[in-house]
Amino acid sequence: MFQVDGRSVVKLGAEDVPALRGLVERCHAFMTLVYGAVEPDAAEQLLEGLPPDKTLEDKFALGLYADGTKELLGVLDAVRGFPEPDEWIIGMLLIDPDHRRAGLGARFVTVFEQWVRGQGASGIRLVVQEQNPDALRFWQKQGYEVTGMTLQQTPRRQNLIQLLHKSLASPAPGAS
Repeated sequence: MFQVDGRSVVKLGAEDVPALRGLVERCHAFMTLVYGAVEPDAAEQLLEGLPPDKTLEDKFALGLYADGTKELLGVLDAVRGFPEPDEWIIGMLLIDPDHRRAGLGARFVTVFEQWVRGQGASGIRLVVQEQNPDALRFWQKQGYEVTGMTLQQTPRRQNLIQLLHKSLASPAPGAS
């Protein structure tokens, strides 16, 4: 699909479930914060979970593997054409805890944004749970703006979530 720091980003499939399960387990603190626990089928949901009226053709679970290994360093889950036909939504960004705070997540997002812009996207949306202020700071540093708040119901908890958006449209010539 594309590269981040010279590492290939691939669209994950059923053969990647063991590596994805390992990453989800290593990210247990995030999963517990957001969902109340690490759900047994969390890896499969990253590959198959979809918003209404979308198909697996629109789903992109993008994995970043360590060079020459089966170790999954990160995953970015996204769906094209949602909620608007020319926008994408990021469902989740997971970075292995041992590789955080070194800019890998920011570089992954930047390259992803360039890639979806090349696919015709005009914007990207995502949500951040209120109990995760570190994630909100991360996304705001990437240029995402809070556009509203709503409730999210998961099997184990209800979250107040912040809706974020970033326009990918190029500014008009002469605009500052």
